[in-house]
Amino acid sequence: MPQAPLQPGWDCPQAPETPAKEIIWKSERLKNSRRVWIFTTGDATAGERPLAVLLDGEFWAQSMPVWPVLTSLTHRQQLPPAVYVLIDAIDTTHRAHELPCNADFWLAVQQELLPLVKAIAPFSDRADRTVVAGQSFGGLSALYAGLHWPERFGCVLSQSGSYWWPHRGGQQEGVLLEKLKAGEVSAEGLRIVLEAGIREPMIMRANQALYAQLHPIKESIFWRQVDGGHDALCWRGGLMQGLIDLWQPLFHDRS
Repeated sequence: MPQAPLQPGWDCPQAPETPAKEIIWKSERLKNSRRVWIFTTGDATAGERPLAVLLDGEFWAQSMPVWPVLTSLTHRQQLPPAVYVLIDAIDTTHRAHELPCNADFWLAVQQELLPLVKAIAPFSDRADRTVVAGQSFGGLSALYAGLHWPERFGCVLSQSGSYWWPHRGGQQEGVLLEKLKAGEVSAEGLRIVLEAGIREPMIMRANQALYAQLHPIKESIFWRQVDGGHDALCWRGGLMQGLIDLWQPLFHDRS
C-alpha cells in the first residue's frame, strides 16, 4: 500500500566537518559552464569511497541543503563514508535538453567532470559503489545512465522519473521502456530504486509500466509508491532512504 515517504536524517541534522567545495565545470563537449558541488563524509580510505552523483544539484546544495543530513546518516552508520557530486542544471532550458536521454551529457560527465572531481576527492571506480540520483527528468536521466553505462553507474535512484518522455500526451510508455521491451538495453546487474507518488498520476502510470517491465529482476529493484506528489518534501526523504538501500551491501563488503 502507498505510504508517506520516510524522512531519514532530516529530523536530526549535524554540522559537516568540512564544507562542500564549489567548482566551475567548463565543458568542452557541452559548450557551457556550470557550478558543481563536491562533498565528502567520513574517514574511509579515499580511493575506496563510493560515489553519488546528484542531478539538479543546485536544489540539493542551496534550496534544501543535504550536507547536514548526509553527515548525520554517516555518523549513525546508515550511510558509508562517501563522495557526493551535485551537478547544477544551469536553467530550465538546459535541463530540458541535457537530462532526457542525452548521451552527450553523460559522456561529458564521465570524460570531463569525474576526472576533475577525482583529483579533488578520490572515489571508487566500481559501478556497484556508484549511485546516480535524480527526480523527474533527473530520474529518467539516472536510469538512462545506468542502462547505457552499467560499467560506470551500477546503482540508480529514480524519483518521480519522467518515463513518459517524449510522449507528453499521457502515453505511459516512453523511449526507455520501448528500448527495454525491444531488448536494446538491459537492466540486468543494476540495483534500482524506483519511487513515484500516487498524487502524480501520469508519472505513476509510467513508473508502474516500467516496474512491470523490470519485474524479472525484481530482487535488485526497490519499488516504492508513496502517498505524495511531485514535490521536494517527498523527494528529500526518498533520496536518503534510496542511498541507504543502495549502499547497504557495502556494510557487508568492505573489500
